Amino acid sequence: MASVSAEAMLEVGDIDVARLRHHLRRVDPARVRVSVAPAWFRLLWPKGIAAVCMAWAVYVQPEIMDRYERRDRVESIGTLIAHELVHLEQWRRLGPIRHTIRYLGDYLVGRVRRLRHWEAYRAIGLEREARYVAAVITAESRR
Repeated sequence: MASVSAEAMLEVGDIDVARLRHHLRRVDPARVRVSVAPAWFRLLWPKGIAAVCMAWAVYVQPEIMDRYERRDRVESIGTLIAHELVHLEQWRRLGPIRHTIRYLGDYLVGRVRRLRHWEAYRAIGLEREARYVAAVITAESRR
C-alpha cells in the first residue's frame, strides 16, 4: 500500500475522528496522507522513531504500515497517528520557523543540561504537548 489517509488509520485504531477534530481544529485527517517513509529518509531518523510528521504528510516505518494492513495492534497505531497530527496542528499554529526554533531549541537546552538524547527528546515542550493531547483524544475515544 503506497499511502492511506490519516482518517482511515485513526478509524482502524479506534480513535473518534470527530473528537480528534474537536481538539485539532487546523487539521483534517481525511486530507493528511500517511505513507511509508523512503529508506533514505528513515536513515536520518534516530533509532526508535516510528513516525515523523511533515507539513504535507505523516511518514511511518514500514512495520507500522504492515501492522495497519494486517490490523495488528491497531490501538497503538491510532494513538501514534493522533500524536503526529498534534504535531501538524502545532506546525500550523506556530508556523514553520517558530515551530522549528522551539522544537530544536528545547532539545538543545536539554542537551546542554546534560540530558541524554531520549531524555532531551521527551523534554521537548511540543513533544510533551503531543503526548498529552494524543492521550486525551485516545481516552475520550475509548470511553
